[in-house]
Amino acid sequence: PPPPASKPPYPNPQERALILTLTLPIPASKPPYPNPQERERERERQPEKAQAMALTPEAMQAVLSRESGRSSARSSISTIRRCNQARFSRTTSDFARLLEKKNQQSRALFACVEGGGQSFLVLVSEGVNPPKEIDSCRFYTTEKKNGRTIQRKAEDVINDCVQWLKVFETRHGKVTSIGIVSFGPCDLNHHSTTYGYITTTPKEGWQNTDVVGPFARAFKGTPIGFDTDVNMVAVSEYAHGNHGAISSAAYITVGTGIGVGMCTNGKAVHGLVHPEGGHIRVPRYIAPSHIAKKSENKYLNPKGVDNYGGNCNFHCYEKGEDGSKVHSMYPCVEGMANSDAIADRLGIEKSQLKDVGDDSDVWDLEAYYLAQLCISITFLMSPEVIVIGGGVMNREILFPKIRAHFKKLLGGYFKNTQFNTDIDKYIRRSQFDMVKGSVHAGVMGGLELAKRVWELSDRYMLRKQAKKIEQLHSALLQKEAEAETLHSLQPQSVASSAEISPGLSSSYGQALSMVTIGLGVGFAAALSTVVLMKKVVKL
Repeated sequence: PPPPASKPPYPNPQERALILTLTLPIPASKPPYPNPQERERERERQPEKAQAMALTPEAMQAVLSRESGRSSARSSISTIRRCNQARFSRTTSDFARLLEKKNQQSRALFACVEGGGQSFLVLVSEGVNPPKEIDSCRFYTTEKKNGRTIQRKAEDVINDCVQWLKVFETRHGKVTSIGIVSFGPCDLNHHSTTYGYITTTPKEGWQNTDVVGPFARAFKGTPIGFDTDVNMVAVSEYAHGNHGAISSAAYITVGTGIGVGMCTNGKAVHGLVHPEGGHIRVPRYIAPSHIAKKSENKYLNPKGVDNYGGNCNFHCYEKGEDGSKVHSMYPCVEGMANSDAIADRLGIEKSQLKDVGDDSDVWDLEAYYLAQLCISITFLMSPEVIVIGGGVMNREILFPKIRAHFKKLLGGYFKNTQFNTDIDKYIRRSQFDMVKGSVHAGVMGGLELAKRVWELSDRYMLRKQAKKIEQLHSALLQKEAEAETLHSLQPQSVASSAEISPGLSSSYGQALSMVTIGLGVGFAAALSTVVLMKKVVKL
């Protein structure tokens, strides 16, 4: 029975005073350590507490177990509080790291590998239009040794690109897809044993070079696309070049080589190989009389005809009657108008071309060959815009000269305004080349290719999902047929479900449940299919 209300809770006053003394807080003026020896021992224990705050569970447990046997209750409570604070800090920091890792995995990081005549550029961007560059690095195809410039091995350049991208993934997370765009000729046939190779290129040391293979082996499971640099720039100009409502575009790059890319209805033009418009053969340049008379133009013969031999071994030379090499009267555009050809005519290095004045007659010759290429593209493909880019086209004086030669070669054959009053909108410079930084026209093409192969990989997963849905649908139809069969076998005299055999009722109920679940899964799959199909861009 409970004690009477009048009985005090503690029988004697001494016990009551002791309880009150133990429960009262320690006054602030009271020192935490009664003697200097205990203070010194506490100082020696500070590293142990610091180790506990470093959140090693074993160390923290050891400190707490030792502290529990010590006299200072305030010190034990303080240690526990600090350990809990440190544990909370570590938990929140771990959560932040996990959240950042999840964000890195969820964002789309597109990698572009652009192979040019002078260097290979590796760039990773978050998104494509507009691109958000995360990091980039350039690897040159030449190096200087003993004062001489020599070619690096193609395998070493590609391996440098692979290693840099692997290091990038350790710091920023896995890339979503890789778009590799390169100078040609390239093998783009997926069924070929040399798919992903640079084949018979004029570039020294790069013939029959495997470009895609090292990336495919290093980044297994990552979608990788491969195309010519100019083809994908043409696609990028069609999609993001602000040319209005167009259905076709052509892109010409003028640098160490000359390449042509074509895009029709958002797709790069492929055929037996791919476009190689830079090797179209054209007549040699014949200078006007006021240019031909100048003695300093040593690249012109007395009749004003361009007598430069050309630097394309495939199309600039022919065999004479005695078997010797002679200059072809119809060389290719690349052999006559790339940056090496301009420098050779002037007797200077390519690095000195920037110092050549706009009044030099060599730019009229350059514009002539490029206009010949534009007129051939127009007559054959009739694109709605021709965009010209590359290092040589940083010379702004070339564009009006190209347009003037183009109109002369056209001869008034077409009467629409695009070739007359609006020709500056038909032959124009790439807007990506006018942007400062690493994201130029070639990089935009590589990023667009990476984006498209990523979308195609989604489409592949969609096909697999659709196949699973079809299998599930077939199974559900079979269950539904079995349920209908069981239902038809029921006696007509049975009035209530209670009289139906338990096995029959159970099978019928399971079949109906399967049908209901299947309809729900099918509806969800169809909804996800619609959402995914909206973001797939047809190549």
